[in-house]
Amino acid sequence: KRTSTSSSTLKFLIGTAMSVRQRATNSSRESGSSDRHNDIEVLKYSKKSKKGDSNLPFFFVGLMGVCILSVVTLKSATIMNPMIMIRGTTFSQPNVMMLPKGVKRFTSTPEVSKHTYWVEKNKKINEPIIRAFRHRNWIKVNNYEDAQFLWTYSPNDDLWKKLKPWQRVNHLPGSRFWNDKDTFVEVFKEYELREPGKNHYFNPETYRLEVKEERNQVHKVLTEEGGMSRPWVLKQGNVNQGKGITIMAPRSDNLASVLEDNPLDSDETEKLILQRYVCNELTWGRRKYDVRMFWLIASVDPLLVLYHDGYVRIGNSNYDETDFSNTRAHLTTHTRLAEEGKATWDEFENHVRNHNLVADLGLSDPVGHVRNQFKQAIAETAAAFRDKSFNSKNMVEENGIAFYGADFILDQDLDVYYLEPQMGCGLDEDYNFRVVMHDQMFRTMVDILGEILKREEKGESLLPLKQIGEWQVVYAN
Repeated sequence: KRTSTSSSTLKFLIGTAMSVRQRATNSSRESGSSDRHNDIEVLKYSKKSKKGDSNLPFFFVGLMGVCILSVVTLKSATIMNPMIMIRGTTFSQPNVMMLPKGVKRFTSTPEVSKHTYWVEKNKKINEPIIRAFRHRNWIKVNNYEDAQFLWTYSPNDDLWKKLKPWQRVNHLPGSRFWNDKDTFVEVFKEYELREPGKNHYFNPETYRLEVKEERNQVHKVLTEEGGMSRPWVLKQGNVNQGKGITIMAPRSDNLASVLEDNPLDSDETEKLILQRYVCNELTWGRRKYDVRMFWLIASVDPLLVLYHDGYVRIGNSNYDETDFSNTRAHLTTHTRLAEEGKATWDEFENHVRNHNLVADLGLSDPVGHVRNQFKQAIAETAAAFRDKSFNSKNMVEENGIAFYGADFILDQDLDVYYLEPQMGCGLDEDYNFRVVMHDQMFRTMVDILGEILKREEKGESLLPLKQIGEWQVVYAN
């Protein structure tokens, strides 16, 4: 740190503050969020207001940023943590950082391997990736040893061990920590202890039945705090695709005996979680639905995470919160009742804007309000799992990348709740809109990764990125 800055630096900072003010003044799709470009803006949360959103706070936020940044060199980190997170119409990074320049120079890729890629064979689901690399004029090679970038649908432990420092593959060794439901809960609880001022509103109330202290909490909630009057979900932590899930109805026998039926010393209790069922859900017509989002780990050294809009998955039975007799009726996908429906992001935007409670909620930009909750959840996931999942400790290659998904549901108040992050994102193209979405999303992903690889070799800062498309930076630290 230093006590003075050059005049050019002050001009830059003042310009940044005025830019924040101008962006707040101009009506935009993000309504005060860190727009659809990759600038990292220091923004505080604002509460829902029935009188609309004021632009004035953004100006003071910009000036506050100048006061703080004027006493640090542009090569040092500026970290700001909101004291509390509120569901609002702005998005704020868990840790805001100006990525330093020239800190580390990565191993150069051999000339013969630059701009080359390898994709595992006989996987139709990888075709969108091949199209994207081909469209950006990358060269496909037959041997993974020669490729600068490698893509596999599932993690491959054997492959990780054989990589060279300059290679990159689309999976990270620590992904199981957040892909399993029980360890997802465990790490977030640890994160909340480190960041006690935060309210991770997007995580439903959840308890691990293999932890004695949390079992005691379950007993208290059910017997003393009215928990028996609410529905709950019992989940196995290490399975996906709608498996290992049991809906427990209010005042039901299986809810009353959930602790007795799953004793602490039983092997079957290991990895079980009990989660509050989200009621008053926003439905698609009369159908239950969830929203699949995408996120990209563009780098782990430093950690750089981007968000991308996704699509809607619509259940195939009428949704009824008074009937919990059939668990499958309360699932969106993999119900085996009938084929699920799909809807585009544009259709989802119209669905949110036309929600009959938007006026009562006082939201001037309901879509931005919902999107920023998606972004906040992903950003906080990156912050929570940084040390366990998103680092180069257990990697042979010098840096890592990964493409993931995340599923969310909404309630009638347009509050967003995590279903789960997804390590294996289905890239099926059963609808034409998914072909278009994949082409747009993956072509710009290839651009981003190619630019980062070049900057790494030169020892340059990774931000700002030149070609980002519809991707949005949500975490950089």
